[in-house]
Amino acid sequence: MRFGLVYDFRNPVQWRKPWPEVYEGLLHQIAFADELGFDSIWLTEHHFVEDGYTPSPVPLMAAIAARTSRVEISTDILILPLYHPVKLAEDIATIDVLSNGRAMLGVGSGYRDEEFAAFGTRRKERASRMEEGVAILRGCWSDGPFSYAGRHYQIDAIDVLPEPVQKPHPPLWMAATAEPAARRAARLGLNLLPQADRTGGYDAWVDELEKQGRSPRDYRIGLIKSWFLTDRGREDPLWQVVRERERYRGSTYAPWLAAGYVRPGPGAVPIDQGYMVGTPQELISKIDEVTKNLPLTDIIGWGTPPGMDPELLNPRLERFAREVMPHFR
Repeated sequence: MRFGLVYDFRNPVQWRKPWPEVYEGLLHQIAFADELGFDSIWLTEHHFVEDGYTPSPVPLMAAIAARTSRVEISTDILILPLYHPVKLAEDIATIDVLSNGRAMLGVGSGYRDEEFAAFGTRRKERASRMEEGVAILRGCWSDGPFSYAGRHYQIDAIDVLPEPVQKPHPPLWMAATAEPAARRAARLGLNLLPQADRTGGYDAWVDELEKQGRSPRDYRIGLIKSWFLTDRGREDPLWQVVRERERYRGSTYAPWLAAGYVRPGPGAVPIDQGYMVGTPQELISKIDEVTKNLPLTDIIGWGTPPGMDPELLNPRLERFAREVMPHFR
């Protein structure tokens, strides 16, 4: 089992601090997590959100590469249809070089109309742009000149240099909430980041892999499933602060869900992505239960909730690394 931390670099108005202070504090915590032995760091992406929800994860990946020595660095997720895949291939290859082979890329198709409009594309093209984008990333990271002729992109004999350190290329992941995305991830041979619905987001991926004669055991499965380590249960004053800030985080998604951007399919079986709260032994038991229901290879927790001082959470991260993570190694 690998353990990661995810960050969205938010700076809510009601708790606003200078932006450099917010970024420096979170990057300092990420470097600390690297020292503690966490396996991976993940970055989100959205645009035009009042609290600054991470709009530019790729530069942040480079900053993290410069401050760490062992963690894998990825996105969960980058909205691939908003990017030109050739430029993205160059950027991720460069980060793989900077980090000496620690870059990964988690992609999703996106769902907010205003994001697609601002970047000059259309939401209805997101599936085809996703498939072409993945093909171009892989082609750019292959040896020698690469050409491609598709609906959205035409590429004539380009050679992306420097090449990534990892061969054949940095690991690719895809987020899936509904069946079409899960089956697409399987057809493309991508690691999985299931969300919200097990039936559509995971079971369909397994079914599609098996139809192609592939085994899910050959892939990684990562889930955002946070924890809060405490000896005082939900009465812990720090948990009360974390809960308040997480309610704020959840409120951001409410209007997007109300707009119908994300709809569970028929027969959806929800994936519980709520916090696990408890002592080290209680968290071990909860993680065991989670992985019995969903065969995860990576559990990813929020590093610091929006508007909180990362220093407040560092002692809890340290205890988690010392008293929980070794049980799963």
